[in-house]
Amino acid sequence: ADGGGGGGEEEEPVLGVWLAIFWLAVVTVIISLLSEWMVDALEEAAEGYGVPDLFLGTIIVPIVGNAAEHAAAIIFAAKNKMELSLGIAVGSAAQIAVFVVPMLVCTAWAADVPLTLNFHSFEASCLLICVILVGFMIQNGESNWMMGVMLVVCYCSVAAGFFVHVDPPEA
Repeated sequence: ADGGGGGGEEEEPVLGVWLAIFWLAVVTVIISLLSEWMVDALEEAAEGYGVPDLFLGTIIVPIVGNAAEHAAAIIFAAKNKMELSLGIAVGSAAQIAVFVVPMLVCTAWAADVPLTLNFHSFEASCLLICVILVGFMIQNGESNWMMGVMLVVCYCSVAAGFFVHVDPPEA
C-alpha cells in the first residue's frame, strides 16, 4: 500500500481537452439562448405589470441570472464558511464591475450600438453608498446578524429606489 502519501495514481480524465472545450461551447450556446428567452419573458411580464426597465435591469435580471451563485453563497454562510460566502458575493460584484460592464461597452461600440459608462447621478450615488457600506461590513472580517440585516435593508432600499426612480428628460 501507498500509505496515503502524495505519490498515488492520478485519476483518468473523463473527457479529453477538445471534447471538454466542445461541450463548454455547446453549453455556453444553450445558456445564452435560455438567457435571451428569460429576459424576453421578464420584459413582457414587466410591461404587463408596469415595472420600470431600470428596476428590471438592475434588480430582477441579476437576481434571476445569478440564482445559483446566490444559493451557493447562502449555503456556505449557513455552514459558517463566511470567508467563502463573502468571496462569492463580493467577487461576483467585482467581476461584473471590472470586466463585464466594460466588455459590454466595448462590444456595443464595435457593433455601433450606443452604450456608455455615463451613469446618471442616482445610479452612481447608489453604487457609491453600497460600495462604502459593504467595505465597512467586510473590513474586520467578522460578521453578525445585525450586519446582515443592514445589508438586506440597504438592498431593499436600493431596489425600492430603482422601482420608483425616473430619470429626468435629457435636454
